[in-house]
Amino acid sequence: MGVINMTYNNKAPCPCCGYMTIPNNGDALAYICPVCFWEIDFFLNSDDEPSDLNHGLSLNKARENYKLFKTISWELRKHCRPPNRNEYPAV
Repeated sequence: MGVINMTYNNKAPCPCCGYMTIPNNGDALAYICPVCFWEIDFFLNSDDEPSDLNHGLSLNKARENYKLFKTISWELRKHCRPPNRNEYPAV
């Protein structure tokens, strides 16, 4: 999978939106990113595999949706928020 291997303040980047929202250095089973609403799914074997935790969306489809809607799916947009200043990944 295309997960970035870096942490900041014990948070890792969300595999969908890329913002530093995943606590415990990314080891956060069933955690939902507050920015894009992707639920961490450690059982995925590829970015194209449908995720049971994410309504059957693959990570690649969720990333496409995030680019369009700023959420993994249009229906979940009311649950998301913009990233905080400290959640932007380091460049």
